[in-house]
Amino acid sequence: MTLLTAEEFLPSTFAERGVAVPFTTPLLNQARLRQDRNERFEFLLPSFTGGKGIYVMPWKSLPSVMTVTLHDRLLFEEIERLETHSPETIRGAALRVQATGVAGPDAAAAARRSLTEAGQQLILTQFILVTELLKLVGIGARDLLRPGMTAQESQRLARQALAKVAALVKIPPDDMAQRVETLGTAIAPVGMPQSPQPGRLRALLKQLDAMRDALMTWAQKDASDVSGLGDYVADIAGHTIALGAERLKQLDLVCGDPKQIIHDEPRFRAAITQHVSRLSWLLDGWDFLIALWNAAQDRPEEAQRAAVVELSRLVPVIPREELGVSFTETDLEAVAKVQRRWVRMNEDWRTGALDMDAVMRLESLKTAAA
Repeated sequence: MTLLTAEEFLPSTFAERGVAVPFTTPLLNQARLRQDRNERFEFLLPSFTGGKGIYVMPWKSLPSVMTVTLHDRLLFEEIERLETHSPETIRGAALRVQATGVAGPDAAAAARRSLTEAGQQLILTQFILVTELLKLVGIGARDLLRPGMTAQESQRLARQALAKVAALVKIPPDDMAQRVETLGTAIAPVGMPQSPQPGRLRALLKQLDAMRDALMTWAQKDASDVSGLGDYVADIAGHTIALGAERLKQLDLVCGDPKQIIHDEPRFRAAITQHVSRLSWLLDGWDFLIALWNAAQDRPEEAQRAAVVELSRLVPVIPREELGVSFTETDLEAVAKVQRRWVRMNEDWRTGALDMDAVMRLESLKTAAA
């Protein structure tokens, strides 16, 4: 186990920061996963013992210092089977485990709903790509959306129309269909700008904006020294929103030229993949923090302050590659000082026994964040 000071943990890249994992063991809550130099899994645990700094620990060491929930063991097994480890692949693994019911029936229902919505968003995104291509050859979307038509019928007509487009531009139909399928999969987490239903990341950026405004209002009214932590989280959120909005703008500009699907699909796909990936990494972990804050807003003052302390502990640090301005060591120490004053332990370190109330709270938040 290694301890990094707050100043040492100003990651240069998203990979160095690691990807947030929605564990239900309280001390592993939102631990960040990354690979060491030997490509072995290690986890970054913020304020592991209530003090300052980031603890780095390999997975094999965790069960020896704490009791790990069944959900977390199953989730780690699922993560080990993944070929790549990104916010999107980790989210998919977490939802699959959650859907089994191991975190409770409500969390399972929320996970299944999220998986269904992701599938629907994929179909919608691919459909919009098809309609944009049809415009290039003078076919309107209304021809594919006749009243009373089922989704299956619409998809069948879309494939037929896409085959016509492929013939006109002299591209094999299967190749054209594969291009649309691949691009749709890449764009779906954000969604097309003209989509009637925003993608998850596009919606998450708006939710983060609302959370930032609420935190700023709360910090202005709170009379304790925790208000500084509220300002700190709101500040990080503000930087994240600005960077995310710029990424979203660039992505929408790229998506605004569907002719590239025909004329330069590799470059088109690479640009889309880059923007979506960076936005996904930028917003990684914020869905849980938004759910945590929303759950605390109607609770007593002390509960709200405890939630803000937890937010400040888990707030995703923006890597140097994405943000030119970093916090000074003095700023970080001031935040750590207030955190140490308000931190609450979630586990009895003498026995390693889980705080089951804390586990249940995390399972409830998983339901809201799914």
